[in-house]
Amino acid sequence: MSDEAAREDEAPQEPRMRITKGTPWRIDDGRRAKWSTPEFVRQHALDIRQVGDPALHRPALRPSLSRADLEALIARMFASMLQANGIGIAAPQIGVPLRVAIIDVDEAGIVAIEPVIDEVTEEVEETREGCLSVRGFYGMLERPLGARLTATDPAGRRFSIEGEELGAQCMLHEADHLNGTLYIDRLRSREDLHPVRPDETEEVGA
Repeated sequence: MSDEAAREDEAPQEPRMRITKGTPWRIDDGRRAKWSTPEFVRQHALDIRQVGDPALHRPALRPSLSRADLEALIARMFASMLQANGIGIAAPQIGVPLRVAIIDVDEAGIVAIEPVIDEVTEEVEETREGCLSVRGFYGMLERPLGARLTATDPAGRRFSIEGEELGAQCMLHEADHLNGTLYIDRLRSREDLHPVRPDETEEVGA
């Protein structure tokens, strides 16, 4: 998902994502600065696969990469996400069928390997949602207001994070990607899918 998906008139007073267990490896300020340079993005960013691409419509696999190869993949994912103005990305979106995601709401820099959503709130809200892999459209769908995700980081450490509102939405969106599901698969009807108008900011992001 992208920074455009955040409501500009509702800037959060507190982080919408927080680590509740463990101390995961993260995209810290140093990595973010290095990976955000125009030269790095130009060299490492890949095109985002679009709806209909087989890579987006089948469950991803457990990664069995070396630490170095895993970090290289994460760097490519981050550069691709940045180029596309995203706040989250899953490996299948750049054609890599592995269960790896970046969740970057409020620049949290969370790298989640084999993430599992293990809790959601009963309370839901209807919200706009877009996707880097469904360009030019946004949908209206219901998402839980809160969620908890458990995963492993690139160093093999287990951790848990909790998200609220956009944080929860992004966590759920990325977990769906790794199961071969796009947000458009969750729409109640085609009437809930809308084109982005020329004068409207495209709400994409993950």
